[in-house]
Amino acid sequence: MPAMDDVELPKLYESELTAAQLRELFEDLAEVAEVLDVLLKGHPTERTDGRPVSLSDAREAVENRRVRGVQIRYRFDGSEWRDSLLIAPGRVKLVRMQMPELPPSAGSRDRS
Repeated sequence: MPAMDDVELPKLYESELTAAQLRELFEDLAEVAEVLDVLLKGHPTERTDGRPVSLSDAREAVENRRVRGVQIRYRFDGSEWRDSLLIAPGRVKLVRMQMPELPPSAGSRDRS
């Protein structure tokens, strides 16, 4: 296993979204990204079952403040991305990171 000093962590991009920017984010993801999965983080008084949901269900849950957060994993322009939406009273914070390309697994080498 590589030492922690050898691991390059992905850059994080953070911003607070207005209601219009939040709508635009969901519209952009639906139109131009390949959404791989969407997970909800339960509200303190409401739990989620941990199963992936649709992008439109996640949008509705965020807009109605029924969840504490959402993680959206998607491919765009040949790269995998993760967007985390953190919901707080009166605001939504976006944390975005581009996932690093992983080297081929040692277990997948041709053994012939």
